[in-house]
Amino acid sequence: MKFKAIIEAKWFKPVVGAALAVFCGLLLWGTPLGDAWTDTSYDSLFRFGAPAVTNQIALILMDNDSYDHLHQDRGQLWDRALHAQLLKKLTADGSRLVVFDVLFLKTNSLAADSKLAEAMRQNSNVVLMADVTDGTYPRLDSASVVHPHELFLSAAAGCGVGHVDTETGGIARHHWPFSAPGEGDIHSLGWAAAQAADAHIAANVGEQWLRYYGKNGPGEKLPYHQALTQPPGFFRDKIVFIGNWPDKPSDPGSTEKDKFRTPYTQQTGKAVGGMEIMATTFLNLVNGDWLRRPPAWIEALLLTLTGILIGGGLCQMKPLPSLLVAAGIFLTVMLAFVAWSFLSNYWFPWLVIAGGQVPCALAWAWVSRTREAKVFHERFPGYATVGEPFGEGAYGKVWLVRNATGQLQALKEIERSKWDYEGPYEREFRGIKSYKPISNQHPGLLHIDHVNCNEQQGYFYYVMELGDAFDPDWQQKGGTYKPRDLAGVCGHMEGGRLPARESIRLGIVLLEALNYLHQQGLVHRDIKPSNIIFVSGRPKLADVGLVRDVSPDSTWVGTEFYMPPPPEPPGTKVADLYALGKVLYVISTGKHAKSFSELSTTLVAKAEFMRLNEVICKACQPAADQRYTSAVEMLAALRDAQSELDGSHTRRM
Repeated sequence: MKFKAIIEAKWFKPVVGAALAVFCGLLLWGTPLGDAWTDTSYDSLFRFGAPAVTNQIALILMDNDSYDHLHQDRGQLWDRALHAQLLKKLTADGSRLVVFDVLFLKTNSLAADSKLAEAMRQNSNVVLMADVTDGTYPRLDSASVVHPHELFLSAAAGCGVGHVDTETGGIARHHWPFSAPGEGDIHSLGWAAAQAADAHIAANVGEQWLRYYGKNGPGEKLPYHQALTQPPGFFRDKIVFIGNWPDKPSDPGSTEKDKFRTPYTQQTGKAVGGMEIMATTFLNLVNGDWLRRPPAWIEALLLTLTGILIGGGLCQMKPLPSLLVAAGIFLTVMLAFVAWSFLSNYWFPWLVIAGGQVPCALAWAWVSRTREAKVFHERFPGYATVGEPFGEGAYGKVWLVRNATGQLQALKEIERSKWDYEGPYEREFRGIKSYKPISNQHPGLLHIDHVNCNEQQGYFYYVMELGDAFDPDWQQKGGTYKPRDLAGVCGHMEGGRLPARESIRLGIVLLEALNYLHQQGLVHRDIKPSNIIFVSGRPKLADVGLVRDVSPDSTWVGTEFYMPPPPEPPGTKVADLYALGKVLYVISTGKHAKSFSELSTTLVAKAEFMRLNEVICKACQPAADQRYTSAVEMLAALRDAQSELDGSHTRRM
């Protein structure tokens, strides 16, 4: 069977659509490429509500207020007499269980340690935290457990590792160890607390996912200093967790130790301490409501079936109905799986279907309805656009395009309809018409390869060489192209500026190109850092739409602060030199062009910069007759400065 007959067969579109959707689903489900889909699916489950906590639980926070009221210092061990005092109150109140998310090692104060250990014995139901080093799950066999000092361990009812399954600042999604209960004596603090509370937990429960209990956490929160002053009996029959609270909970992005985000952090803007994760783990185990995933074969089978149905079905519809059906499938899948996790103890990465398979099937549905794939954009014959425009200004959009040989280039489109009169459109076209013949005659000018005009539809475009990308690997990463221009280069430098020597070097290269342009009887009229791009590492004068013959121009065009002050007319050689002087000021000082001639004391103290500044000041004189009269003269001044600096450097060497 010929290829054409195959693609025209009725079964071709649904079979290919089903295969693509199944492949997309299994790829996102079974590889790290889909981690974002899986994580987002889990996080979204808790946006729609959470089960109520019926357990009597209290979280006592070692927070900033308590540090201040009790005269404790962050980063230092707390006075253990305070812990003993609190523990005695909890014992007197009749609390059911006390869990310390605090690692009690031996101190130099034997009296305070003994007092705390005695308070633990009197309570008889205290669970302590251990730490783990040198290994994490799944390599628990290489882990080393740091237990509390024997003085405290012998007085406690249990001990477990206070470890969270993610790095500081991440979202905790799993119990730790993920495959409970762990190995040997390595088990979590939540597990040890659940055992001390006589919870009935199977010895082999498999992988466990945290079920959160709402944005306010799993229980009542009390600052440590307030817990000490509660009325008698306040903690009766309560399970009490005691532990650290972040210094800056309202700054979730800071890398503070023992601070974690939750699925609610994006909503509340707050992080929590590891103690809250331990309390959540404990409640999951006591109530048996931690989240599970279905067996892998069931999930794979489900994705295969949904891929076949969605991929094979959407391509049978017209574009608009397929879009509406796809949106309906998205909502249905989301609500169905969110409800399932709320009403049961299971969850599924639903976004793999709704956000992976559905868009994939929808894309194929639209592509498959086109009888022939159009390689070239109809608006720009011979050139296919890649993505959205990467640049847009007053005179038009700039596209990334691929030509007939597959080479990437830049294409600028100018539409007559953008203006109420013909002037700007005609001016841009005249500039390109004047510039194109000489664009490839000097390495410092941006090369124009092709110009085309569609008078009937009122637009023209020109194709030019493509500037270097800020990220050379943008295509491999699946990112978007962003040209490497001088403004962006400076923005990535410390202080937003380049060293004086580098500024001089760039100025010389640009002046050589500008001098050649002036020799051809043309002026640029819009020189600024964002209009200087790098091609193969060389800076070039770009955005050449305003290029025209040398003559005073009554039309005021250009960029504010880079044009000479009125009443001097634009469109002259000295106006170009003025603009280039402003460019040198901006890239060497890190300041805006409107700040000329402000200088920082740091730069004033640098001889190299002050030598460059002499050239800048002359180029940017308000009066035209006090500036450099030609690019040749300014070029000579920069070369003299470069020679002096090189000679001075050689002498110092």
